[in-house]
Amino acid sequence: MIDFHSHFLPNMDDGSDGIETSLAMLRESRRQGVDLICSTSHFYADEEDPASFLARRAEAYERLQSAMEKTNEAFPDILLGAEVLYFPGISVAEEVRDLCLEGTPFLLVEPPMMPWSNSMIDEVEQCGETLSCIPVIAHIDRYMRMLRDDTLFDRVQGRRMLIQVNANYFLHPRSREAAVEALTEHRFHFIGSDCHNMESRRPNMGDAARVVWEAGASAAFQTFNDRLNKMFSRNTNKENQTRRE
Repeated sequence: MIDFHSHFLPNMDDGSDGIETSLAMLRESRRQGVDLICSTSHFYADEEDPASFLARRAEAYERLQSAMEKTNEAFPDILLGAEVLYFPGISVAEEVRDLCLEGTPFLLVEPPMMPWSNSMIDEVEQCGETLSCIPVIAHIDRYMRMLRDDTLFDRVQGRRMLIQVNANYFLHPRSREAAVEALTEHRFHFIGSDCHNMESRRPNMGDAARVVWEAGASAAFQTFNDRLNKMFSRNTNKENQTRRE
């Protein structure tokens, strides 16, 4: 499985509080069947510039990589990216392009926790053209639940952007059935744990997979994962080989 959204890098944001927590999160992800995990630490344009963020990210990854090597354990492959909080003007902020998931054109954008205006959606879509990337809307299911707006899928689908949902979409009793239906109807493109720690927001991709299998949608889930594995296989091998060198 591929976990497209997570916060396991140590001391980067409100996610992992240190190396030991990061290692525990990666171990648990691996145990649940995650082969590739995307690090998407929060980026806030009003607090930091992309260059500073990338320097902090590189340092955090280097510390984590050193700790991983000392354990001699098997961990998921890692791709580094960011979860970029939407801000007016994002579509013309050229440096934001550097926050795409490494080796891919995918830019994970976190919309604000408020009703989505058409102008906001338009600008996120415009990022694709002006920044030469593919915008990905982060955890759309969370906004549907918290904003009580079931129209968000329809408002985003058909545009030049992709959609990520959280594993919790499959685990929440009120959305479980809708999540499985959305999977079979190909209404989203990525699933992420959005894990932050080992307590309140643990890795949970395996839990979501189990719900899908119990619902009788294993074939749809296999097709979904096969597509993602083909999409990321070259990127995974290339990026990890580069770091080893």
